[in-house]
Amino acid sequence: MGMNFKCLLCLFVCNLFFITVMLGQKVYNNEVKAKINIVKTGEFVTFTATAENLEFSDLSLRYEFMVFKVDGNNNSSKTSQANRFFLKGNEKKILSSVTINNNSDDKSILLLLIYPLESADENQGAIGKDRLVVYNDGQGGLKIELDNEQKITEKEQVEDQDTSSKDGFFLEGLVLQKTLTKPGRDFYRYFYSEYYNKQIKSEKNIIIEEVPGQRRSTRISVKVDGQLVWQFFSRPKKEFLKEMASTALNRCTAYLQQLAQQKQTLTRY
Repeated sequence: MGMNFKCLLCLFVCNLFFITVMLGQKVYNNEVKAKINIVKTGEFVTFTATAENLEFSDLSLRYEFMVFKVDGNNNSSKTSQANRFFLKGNEKKILSSVTINNNSDDKSILLLLIYPLESADENQGAIGKDRLVVYNDGQGGLKIELDNEQKITEKEQVEDQDTSSKDGFFLEGLVLQKTLTKPGRDFYRYFYSEYYNKQIKSEKNIIIEEVPGQRRSTRISVKVDGQLVWQFFSRPKKEFLKEMASTALNRCTAYLQQLAQQKQTLTRY
């Protein structure tokens, strides 16, 4: 009897240890990538929560963007922004943002979690996660601790994502146009507006090229790093051009994700 009890106890402890290890090894950002982007503007730093669909299928999701603050007297507070949202295949979307004073002495923990809409378990159901810890470095700047506990300075982190504040040189991909007509220029404007608003960052150039087509129309092509990802015959209608701009941007995002995955695979092996 005592022996059986000991065996059951050992089995229970082993199972509990196994479950704990498995939960600790949960992998995020495989289907949907949660990312907190950082942009410095003067004496303020803006943290923008974004979600990027890494799949071809559309997803109904919800997010929670939390900020935990601890002041010099160890008083803590929490603010949270949450909402439902929809992501098309390979789409990237801005969810919310918060702004922190560059000279703040508070320690802030920013946590972004993304759940499938049908998930009821907030602890187990998150499929996307990003976390930052921000605090004063004592020299008038901020230090940022990433989710992997790698500590970097505000200058290194912010300048890695905001090319407007660089002292040196950083080559970031451009959206270039070679258009001939007003519909071509309008398409470029709609495309670039979405590209900018969704904060897409890439080292690859995107070229929008317009050439003469059939029956007095033109053919507009969109290429990423020389690779054709979308083309169509133009029409002057605004709604059509906006629809084509959205489709072209989704194709570009999907191709950039494919390149990033290939790079990770080559790096791993």
